[in-house]
Amino acid sequence: MQSLFFTIDVSTIVSMKTHLINMPKEQLLEVVTVGEPHSTALVFHHGALGSSENMAPLFREAQSRGIFAIGITRPGYSGSTRREGRRTNDYFLETQAAINHFRVEKFVSLGWSSGSPAAISDTQDNRCVGAITIAGDAPRVSADWHSYIEKYPPNNGTSEDFEMPSFDAFRSCSAEQLISFFGPALSQRDSETCEGGASQELAEAMRRGMAPGDFGALDDFESDGAAWGIDLGKVSQPVAVFQGDEDRMCTPAHGHFLADNLKNAQLIMETGEGHISLMYNKSKKIIDAAVEFLNRG
Repeated sequence: MQSLFFTIDVSTIVSMKTHLINMPKEQLLEVVTVGEPHSTALVFHHGALGSSENMAPLFREAQSRGIFAIGITRPGYSGSTRREGRRTNDYFLETQAAINHFRVEKFVSLGWSSGSPAAISDTQDNRCVGAITIAGDAPRVSADWHSYIEKYPPNNGTSEDFEMPSFDAFRSCSAEQLISFFGPALSQRDSETCEGGASQELAEAMRRGMAPGDFGALDDFESDGAAWGIDLGKVSQPVAVFQGDEDRMCTPAHGHFLADNLKNAQLIMETGEGHISLMYNKSKKIIDAAVEFLNRG
């Protein structure tokens, strides 16, 4: 595979290199990287409605340690061609293309929010030595999912159901608008994190991710609402499940479900953290866990 290469300049995030990798059926896969290519790497999967820029705190932490990191732009977002019908069980195909391109021999996969299913999907590749979910989605169609919602209700008394703006609004979202867009879905610490500068990075990620159209988000929502097609109990790699107990978008039930159903999982419940603040405030701890998996694998 060959790639086109250029650099994006976004002042609020680390300097990333963007690559377009040729895929089968004339499709393109956009990946962003920090650091020099290496035989070991961290692979990042972004959240819905965005692009790899919304993983900025993890890229910063990786860059500060000299770690090669690869951000996978899911099909339909930004520069990645749509792959209609994609599902959790085949998300690893894009990761394989990227790690083959950079000749990576060992990696840890990290996913935030709707990117977490992709991190679990990557465990199907034997070069993946561990996975980390961050405020991640659990398979809501599982037979016992509702028992988790009942057993682990949100600490703040809210639910995951909230009215979202239109996709067009996200496509032109400004940093100032982001907090009002998500409104009650943000915990107090989420709002503080956004006001502290995160909203600029997240808004940029939304504008870039949603620029080509709605299919990235629509395909995410469709996939999130379908069966994963992965037997969580057979995942052999270690998994760290980071969860904020004040998360209103992926409430604590998600973290408990993943930790209980994955074979070798550890739940790291962070007091007071929400959906956004968890990644920003705990980026060092998250990368520490990823490095431990790399060293152990």
